[in-house]
Amino acid sequence: MSKWLAFVLILISDNRLFAAPLNVLVGQNKPPYIELETQSGYALDLLAEIVRRMGHEAVFIFVPNARIRLLLESGNGDIASLQPNDDIDAELFFSQPYVRYQNVVVSRRNDDFTIQHPADLSQRSVLAFQGAGKTLGADFYDLVATKSGYQETVDQKAQVEMLLYGRVQSIVLDRNIFTYHQKNSAMQTQTVVHELFSSTLYRAAFRDVALQRAFDKALLSVMLDNWYKQLQLRYFTELNQHLPNRYCCAELLDLSYP
Repeated sequence: MSKWLAFVLILISDNRLFAAPLNVLVGQNKPPYIELETQSGYALDLLAEIVRRMGHEAVFIFVPNARIRLLLESGNGDIASLQPNDDIDAELFFSQPYVRYQNVVVSRRNDDFTIQHPADLSQRSVLAFQGAGKTLGADFYDLVATKSGYQETVDQKAQVEMLLYGRVQSIVLDRNIFTYHQKNSAMQTQTVVHELFSSTLYRAAFRDVALQRAFDKALLSVMLDNWYKQLQLRYFTELNQHLPNRYCCAELLDLSYP
């Protein structure tokens, strides 16, 4: 057998070498989930590994979160990341949840605040992530609608710095985002994390049901692998991405698609 023929047979035996790359629509810089400068981060590494196990290479397209869904629906991109778990759309197909955000309130320890309900923030200055007033439930929305001294920001590094330097009394953001920026801040102020909100699960969206099913199979493979634990420890220093059992196994194990 000639070397050329042997090379051709090797190529034919590995379909992944022929699989077209998949364009994955993702948001913009949000460490530790997305780090644009290095094109890495928890969310990017996770999605890249899932797509690799589908037999493709992920090509990331960075766009504002508000445009991700619109671009997929208009035929641009193959996978739309970070889609709400409760969304229902007959035109699209949604994966099982692949990432979990846990929004919290953070205050400085020296302030000794008791914060057990959004109403406890009524006398505090609050700086939240952009869109928090619309996404964190009715009680928080009621607070935002009637409160002066409430602001939202897209700059979450500055958000954490403003708390640590005492320019705002409380901030609302994802726990992992807070930990990342606190760890990298020059101001090492002691803080308290107040867990007021339920976690938020996000899925990926597809126009092609075959891709959605392949994604779910690859997602299960990742979640059952020690690689998944190591990924969390690398970016979060703790294991906090455990999804509810009904997402982790019950539905994902039913992979006998027609």
